[in-house]
Amino acid sequence: MAQPRLHERVLRSAEFRFERATVPLRNERLDAAYARAPDLWLERVDRAIDRGVAWLLPQADVSMSVLFCAKRTLERTGDSRFAFLHEKAEHYRRTIRDPALRLIYPDYDDEDPAYAGVPHVQGVRPYYPVELLMLDAAWADKRPQPDILDRLRAFADNGFYGTTHIVVGGLMLIWNGGAPAEEVREMMAETVPVIRRANEITARAEDIFAERCMVLQWLERHDLIRPSWIIRLLRNQLPDGGWKARNMPPLGQSNQHTVIVTLAALAEFLAHQRGRL
Repeated sequence: MAQPRLHERVLRSAEFRFERATVPLRNERLDAAYARAPDLWLERVDRAIDRGVAWLLPQADVSMSVLFCAKRTLERTGDSRFAFLHEKAEHYRRTIRDPALRLIYPDYDDEDPAYAGVPHVQGVRPYYPVELLMLDAAWADKRPQPDILDRLRAFADNGFYGTTHIVVGGLMLIWNGGAPAEEVREMMAETVPVIRRANEITARAEDIFAERCMVLQWLERHDLIRPSWIIRLLRNQLPDGGWKARNMPPLGQSNQHTVIVTLAALAEFLAHQRGRL
C-alpha cells in the first residue's frame, strides 16, 4: 500500500509545480479572451446561472449554506432567480431546528418551545468545527463570545476554508455588532491578499476556488476577480447544470455547496459587470 501512496504524492507534486509555472500565462490568455468579447462571456455566465439554479430547484432538502449564500446573493444582486430561497427556507424551518436560521430570519430563536418537536440539526447533519464557530459568530450579540476574534484568527489556513470563513464570520459580527467593527475589518482585510494569491496559483476552479471568489466579492473586492477565474468556473459546469468538488460527496457528481458558491460568484460578477453592484 505504501508504494501507490508514494506514487500519488509524486504525481500530485509534479502537477502542483506544473500549475504554479503555467497558470499565470494561462490566466492572461483567458483574461484576453474575455476582453475581446465581454458581452458574449456575460451571456454565458447568465446561461450558466440559469442551469445551476435549475439543478438546485428540485432538491427537496438544501443545506444552510445554500440558504445563506442564496439570501446574500438575492439581497446583493437583486437577481430574482435566487428567490427560490424563500420556499426552501420555509421548508428548512419546518423540518430542522437550527440556530443558524437566524441568518435567514433575524428573529429566529432555536430555543423557542415552538420548535421543541423539530429535530435539531446536530442530530440530522452535524456541523463541522468551523461551522460551529460560524454559529457562535451569528449569535455573538445575543450569546456573547469574548474570544470570538481570536478563535476566528486561529482558523487561518493559507487561503483555504478556514481563511474564507474568517471573512464569513467577520461579516456576521459586523452585521450583528458582536465584536468591535474596526477590529473585525482589520482581521478580514488581512485575509484578502492570502485569498487572492491562493486563486492566482491554481487552475483548479473547484469548490474552494469559487468560495474564495465569493468572499472577495462580499468584501466588495470586485477589482480582484479576474475574468479568467470566472471562465474557469464556467468550464467546470457539468452537463446536469451543477458543479462538483474533489473528494466531496456525492463523489464525481454535482453537490449543493459547490453549486451555490459557484452560482454566488457568477451572479456577483454578472451584476458588477452590468453595473448593478
